[in-house]
Amino acid sequence: MELWRQLRQAGLVPPGLGPPPRALRGIPPAGGAGQSLMSPGADTKGARESLLWIWEELENLRRVDIQLLGQLCSLGLEIGALREELVAFLEEEEEIIEEEKEDEELEGTQEEGHLGGSCPARCLGLPDFEMTI
Repeated sequence: MELWRQLRQAGLVPPGLGPPPRALRGIPPAGGAGQSLMSPGADTKGARESLLWIWEELENLRRVDIQLLGQLCSLGLEIGALREELVAFLEEEEEIIEEEKEDEELEGTQEEGHLGGSCPARCLGLPDFEMTI
């Protein structure tokens, strides 16, 4: 199954988890319905019909299982891509925060050098407004 292979190549398959069962790899089971369980000559019309119905239901379930496995593999690949995007985004955010901290440190050292009579109100911790009495 192509999606399973892609999931494994992306490293998103949990360790120790082997390949999907043969029934889910799209390989039809060997033999037909009732071939090995029916003996010739016996009156088995009702049993044969029941067995055929069960076989058809099992085949339908196998098809659904294959579809679900494909969807799970697709979701796994999508989650892997989203994880990579998230890591890249977080790295960019970290760089931005570091740059902002560096800028603040530079501004702080520049302001410390200008302390005195010409220091703005924000350097002295005063409010940033004027009051008239």
